[in-house]
Amino acid sequence: MTNTIDWKVIVRDLLEGRTQLELQDITGVHQGVISDLKSGKPKPHLTYVNGAALIKAHQELCQEKTEEA
Repeated sequence: MTNTIDWKVIVRDLLEGRTQLELQDITGVHQGVISDLKSGKPKPHLTYVNGAALIKAHQELCQEKTEEA
């Protein structure tokens, strides 16, 4: 079984209510990488640090939404 991360969904969720530049400031992930992930372009060389930053921000967003509910 292979677990894959849907970067397009993660970035879409994180961009809700903010710009790509704002997300860059929050995560440290370059806007160009965010743009590529948002459009579904494959990123075979996405760094661990960038991936971890996006996942962490997404987890925090999901936690906030859970607490609001």
